[in-house]
Amino acid sequence: KLNLVEAINLALKQEMKKLAYFAGKWSGEATMKRGNAPAMKILQEENIQFKLDETILLIEGTGRSPEAGNPIVFNALAIVSYNQTAKEFKFKSHVLDGNQTEAYFKIVEENHFEWGFETPQKAKIKYDIVLNPQAKSWVEKVEYSPDGATWHPFIEKNLTKHD
Repeated sequence: KLNLVEAINLALKQEMKKLAYFAGKWSGEATMKRGNAPAMKILQEENIQFKLDETILLIEGTGRSPEAGNPIVFNALAIVSYNQTAKEFKFKSHVLDGNQTEAYFKIVEENHFEWGFETPQKAKIKYDIVLNPQAKSWVEKVEYSPDGATWHPFIEKNLTKHD
């Protein structure tokens, strides 16, 4: 028979299992477009692990320039957790430049996720991620909206799982 703490932990783990296919090492290419500048190609890696007895998901994303030496152009660390009281996932990220977000994170359907946040300027950023276990693929499309009505694509990632 489970005690209350064990029962709560089990329920939490059941929710986190919905994110199971994220765990592992991923790499591939990303394209980022900002304004009228030409699209920038990025070599993207994602290292994702369950932590704290599989009750949180730790995500580290590193983007490198394809130029000589592959300098880092993007680096972020995020934690996805499940709030049992609110019955929703939370997504907290930190990026190399010191910025951080407290974002929503939702499951659209199995292996299809959306997360996003509002900027201090009241613009919205939305990430749509589709994982395909058969193809070992991660396709992510990121859109920006200055007003919440008109959306502009600005990042696309195509990654492959390696373990």
